[in-house]
Amino acid sequence: MKKVALLIVIALVAALALGRWMASDSGYVLVIRDDFSLDTTLGFVVLAALLAVVAIVVLTLLGNAAWNVLEPVRATRRWKKAVAARRLRSGLLQLVDGEQEKAERLLVAAGEDGDWPLLAWLLAAEAAQEQENVEASQRYLENASSDRRGQLVAGLMKARFALDDGYPEQARQELKVLADLAPRNKRILRTYAEVLESQKDWPALCALMPRLKRAFGEGKESRRERRAWLALLQETARKPGFNDADSRREELRKLWKDVPVHLKNDPAMVARYTGFLAQLGGGKGALNLVREQLTQQWDDRLPPVLEAIDDMSPDDLLQVLEGWLAERPGNAAVLITAGRVALKARLWGKAQGFFEAAANSSQSATALAELSRLYQALGDTSKAQKAFERRLQQLDGELPALPMPEKSL
Repeated sequence: MKKVALLIVIALVAALALGRWMASDSGYVLVIRDDFSLDTTLGFVVLAALLAVVAIVVLTLLGNAAWNVLEPVRATRRWKKAVAARRLRSGLLQLVDGEQEKAERLLVAAGEDGDWPLLAWLLAAEAAQEQENVEASQRYLENASSDRRGQLVAGLMKARFALDDGYPEQARQELKVLADLAPRNKRILRTYAEVLESQKDWPALCALMPRLKRAFGEGKESRRERRAWLALLQETARKPGFNDADSRREELRKLWKDVPVHLKNDPAMVARYTGFLAQLGGGKGALNLVREQLTQQWDDRLPPVLEAIDDMSPDDLLQVLEGWLAERPGNAAVLITAGRVALKARLWGKAQGFFEAAANSSQSATALAELSRLYQALGDTSKAQKAFERRLQQLDGELPALPMPEKSL
């Protein structure tokens, strides 16, 4: 816009200068050719030349426009494009109305001749998919992907169709290629993550998490990340192919090094890891990690890990648990764990005391069940029955109110 204004200003200045020059001296032009002679002023000659130039330009533009209208090839092409545009609109409306067969015919024709072939092929693929014509749908998507702008959306539709048809592995392969082509495309990444999670491919999902977090932010994918790592820990601890606990334990320790730092402070993650570590003979390391975590932040999910430790003396574990009870008297999680460890040490009286304290402090169903089982084993059936009845009463309060048969007299 500034350039146009500058040109106008320059033209006005030039015209003003030319006008003043012509006014001061109009000049004289004499043209003689054989018997023809033209006698006029220089200003008239300049004006006539300008008018001639303008006339040539206008006639050229009009002639070009007329040629474009009347030229057979271009007229045919314009007519075809207009027809294709009408077919595209009609095909879309037919697709919305559920007339997939008519929509497919119209959209295919629009894709072959129209100005919007990408949109036409994508819609035609949708129409073919609705008719369960997989071969035609894939062919239309191939046509769409031949357009550089349509490669991603066509690939995403292929993946969606594969999922709808029950072929998640095919969808996964397609999404992996797309994720490499467009590492920041949120829709592709989200769909890819959902497929990996549905297939329970936890290593691949954990490897994808950094890209997901960059695309969606730390908070939005935190739950998925936590689920994936928890499942991967469990899968590694129970991985087939390792016949001895030492191999499983070492594999688990290697994996723990790869766990993100913020998840290593998550109580559920620590409880899952230390629980498996204890089951695989790494009781001392599990206990140290539980202690370290509880020092930073107490969580009732961590003390029960000590129940799984079999490579340490139960008496030593009881000392640790009694130390925690001194700091948190009446804590049901610690009391139940202490009772179970006392059973391992064959300290029946201590175990009974811990279970009774847990049952009295929190009416824990677990504590009542353990207490009933212990009483029964000790031969005190009366107390075992009472503990069992207390547990039933507790469960009864959680049951919905429903009609019950009346007692017969």
